[in-house]
Amino acid sequence: MPNPISKWDPERKKRYFSEYKKKRKAKFKELGICPNCEKRPSRVGNVCCDQCLQDKKLTLKFGTAGPYRQLYAQMFERQRGLCGICAQPMKRPVLDHSHITMEVRGLLCGSCNVGLGQFQDDLALLKAAQEYLQNNPGIGVSLKKRS
Repeated sequence: MPNPISKWDPERKKRYFSEYKKKRKAKFKELGICPNCEKRPSRVGNVCCDQCLQDKKLTLKFGTAGPYRQLYAQMFERQRGLCGICAQPMKRPVLDHSHITMEVRGLLCGSCNVGLGQFQDDLALLKAAQEYLQNNPGIGVSLKKRS
């Protein structure tokens, strides 16, 4: 017997599954089961279980990093919340890795990560940039600061 839902237009199918998910989550909430994992009992006073609440906190802090969230948390603690280059506190850490070997190096702030990306992880370019900064203090012309 063919599935009648497969013949629905995409919008109708989308609405149907959206309502289905809402009803299913409501049923789990009534039963005191975490609606996210649908396995463990909800924490007292909360909708989710302890593990899902912890996962939500990591997601808020590190974005949607999937299986790497726990790695982010461990590295964040190891680096005491500071960027691996500028040593400033990180709000949204970025996982830094070698684009050649794909080996993880550490966590960086967004600015330092973008900087490394612009230099394509090339040590020769970074050394050239360092020499440029050391040997070119300025030409005597000042630009107006942005406010």
